[in-house]
Amino acid sequence: MTEQQAIQWLRERDNFLVLTHIRPDGDTLGCATALCLALEQLGKTAYTLPNPGVTRTYDGFLNFRWAPEGYVPEHVVAVDIATENLFPEGPQQDYLGKTELCIDHHGSNTFFAQETCLDADAAAAGEVVYRIVKELCPLTKDIAQALYIAISTDCGCFAYSNTTPATHRIAAELMEYGDFSPVNKHFFQTKSFKELSLQSKLMASEQFFEDGKICIGCITMADKASVDADEGDCEELSSFAAAIEGVRCAATIRELAPGNCKISLRTDPTYINASDICALMGGGGHAAAAGGSVAGTVEHARQVVYGSIMQVLGAEV
Repeated sequence: MTEQQAIQWLRERDNFLVLTHIRPDGDTLGCATALCLALEQLGKTAYTLPNPGVTRTYDGFLNFRWAPEGYVPEHVVAVDIATENLFPEGPQQDYLGKTELCIDHHGSNTFFAQETCLDADAAAAGEVVYRIVKELCPLTKDIAQALYIAISTDCGCFAYSNTTPATHRIAAELMEYGDFSPVNKHFFQTKSFKELSLQSKLMASEQFFEDGKICIGCITMADKASVDADEGDCEELSSFAAAIEGVRCAATIRELAPGNCKISLRTDPTYINASDICALMGGGGHAAAAGGSVAGTVEHARQVVYGSIMQVLGAEV
């Protein structure tokens, strides 16, 4: 489905529910918020399904439109979701096979929805939602801020390789609607003591391979408990590992629960494709950033990740 077709589809319908992905980031949450606010401007009813993984990181920055208890939608839209495997546990599982429209930017999208509006060249799903929303209604500060968060967080405040000239042009227009310097400071320049402590623990856990080009580190439940941290304090750890000099493939393992490990990869795509690695673990994403999950202990997860990296490199383990 083209963006114009998606715009028409949204105009012709009402009573929407917007879905976000597991362990939600700024892109999926910003897109959902902006889309709901835009549809409200058209006099339509639109809510985001509450996501149990939302952290306090977004408190005060996104005007969430959470669906009230008992709300029954007529139409279901997914944003920034490449596969139904990324639906969170809980009520969202009730919508498996029921997504009518997916708006996304992942080349690994499995086309699980009845219709998919996909731009795999966009730096964030927020870029696609921006173009759709602009056709639906005038931008407001709340919509612009939600889209700015969506785009800026998915391209590392415009530092990641997925950033394009179009990304900057969109961000510049959004900045006409408000002062987003507090957003930049909060998301990109502020670190809590807990976050810094976790960075130290991650650095101590790193194992390096291939002359330092590959590093694999981990954060265990015990690590988080030792500094009274939660998942909200772990969100930027994968980017931290990728910043180590000489590293071209950084894998960060986070133990979410006993036997449940989340894998985050950040890579130089000219060296290795992060999405190809995570696909071997049932995940996906982009060439430079991807994620997945591994069942088992942290050490088992480390072995699986290493084996997957070596398989994609075509090297013997």
